[in-house]
Amino acid sequence: MDRMRRTLLLLALAPMGLSAQESDWAFVHHTPRSQYLFPKEASPVYVLRGVSALRSAPATDAPRIASLQPGQAVIVEEIGPDTLVVDGVRSNWCRVTVGDRSGWTWGGNLTRHAFGGTADPTVKFFAGLDHVVPPDTSRIDVSFRIVAVKDGKEIDRIVVRSPAWGFEAVRNAGNLGLRNVDDVILLDVPCIGGCGCTTGMVVVFWSGGRFHHVADLLGSPDGDYSTNEHFIFPAEVEGLPGMIIRKTSNYLDTDVEQQEEAEDEGASITRTLVREYLRWDGKALIPSGKATERMSYRQPVGP
Repeated sequence: MDRMRRTLLLLALAPMGLSAQESDWAFVHHTPRSQYLFPKEASPVYVLRGVSALRSAPATDAPRIASLQPGQAVIVEEIGPDTLVVDGVRSNWCRVTVGDRSGWTWGGNLTRHAFGGTADPTVKFFAGLDHVVPPDTSRIDVSFRIVAVKDGKEIDRIVVRSPAWGFEAVRNAGNLGLRNVDDVILLDVPCIGGCGCTTGMVVVFWSGGRFHHVADLLGSPDGDYSTNEHFIFPAEVEGLPGMIIRKTSNYLDTDVEQQEEAEDEGASITRTLVREYLRWDGKALIPSGKATERMSYRQPVGP
């Protein structure tokens, strides 16, 4: 395939103009139909925030002409010039169409993060910014809400906080071999700021018709010290039936002064590995009865 054909194919598969993702951690952006190469193939967005108002004009005091239901699909036709901030989340007003109706709603009511359930395909999940506490306060708080919708009704909701400035991706990984869990929802935490940043993922289970915030699996890559933790699920190569293995690893590198003081002995890295064997009891992770394994050793480095 020549370069021109490849370019046309890429344009056909993606909307033109701005990305549909948030342009910064506190702003929700949506791409209007007109910016797609093929406007008739514009992707829908979905109602995130409860029952949202469809208004006759881009203003909170404009008459309500309809109510948008949780998880309802709409097409963004136009982006208004004015923005509105709700709970620290900023977005433009959007003119949308739903069926034969057209009107305005705030962009923060809508999301592109949508996926279906695996155990029960009639359950659909939607995720997006819930609230943001700005960095000029004592604590930055960027939180996402995930809602479960069935038959056009919200059946459960959870709000989880990101230890960074949002989440890089939100996805449904299925049950990963856990018989008493319907869906494992993973929210990836991006590494922002290089060495010393916080990265990893937040784990949410959909089990028994409810969301459960199971764990924050976080790490910090750095030059002298790094730590990392993750789950090994039964469906993975190292997995064990009925168990979730929490694997924690870290290393401590000899710093420059220690290297000079211990020049005769040589520098080294202290490595520690821990494996905890857990199981899900339907409400929380509890010890499985299998003993925790720990291993620590020093690894020489340098000449």
